[in-house]
Amino acid sequence: MAMELTHVRFAQDLKEVLNVQDDAAYYAGAVYPDSRYLTKIDRSLTHGGNSPRDPFTPGLSDFEKGWATHLFYDRNAHPQYIALSPYSIEEAQQGNRVWQFMSAAKIVEDLQSYSVMNGNVEMMLNLSFPVYPNNEDSQIMRTYSAIQKTLYGHPPKIKDYRLFWTNLNGQSDVIDAVMKCTRDLLDNDDARQRIQTIYSSVLNEILNNQ
Repeated sequence: MAMELTHVRFAQDLKEVLNVQDDAAYYAGAVYPDSRYLTKIDRSLTHGGNSPRDPFTPGLSDFEKGWATHLFYDRNAHPQYIALSPYSIEEAQQGNRVWQFMSAAKIVEDLQSYSVMNGNVEMMLNLSFPVYPNNEDSQIMRTYSAIQKTLYGHPPKIKDYRLFWTNLNGQSDVIDAVMKCTRDLLDNDDARQRIQTIYSSVLNEILNNQ
């Protein structure tokens, strides 16, 4: 997953061309798919199967349009994260060193998104879910919203991302490794610049194909 502010930034940059009417529902949709980390439902229910994959599909609700922007970004950014990895010949699997590198790159990208948005992240601070597409527990979804608000309620730092991931997944040695890799990437000018190009590449891809 890209981090959620990057998903919201992507949704924001597509809002006008998608003719969104309900901003709150749209941004909730953009953040919705990764709620599975808390709800523990199968990834196929939020990222595959009958999930909306193209935000330009006629007839989608604004929530579904946001949901589709999330899936588009995940799908098209993923190979670029892997290409940045020094372990690119390995298959990325949950928790392994490729996954750790990619996760760290996404945190760096999210910090860049916060900077580009100039801290104007009210849509995250007012986040609530108007629908539960897979009959998620409403209290768990409110907890998911609260975790986002905690992370983005002030300019996030590494310790805030550590708390975010701990709240989603529980404390683990893998989270420690991701945070160390994040610090290393932040100290590497070339790596930061290469990560920065991913966002514009994915945005250009969806706009140029319409």
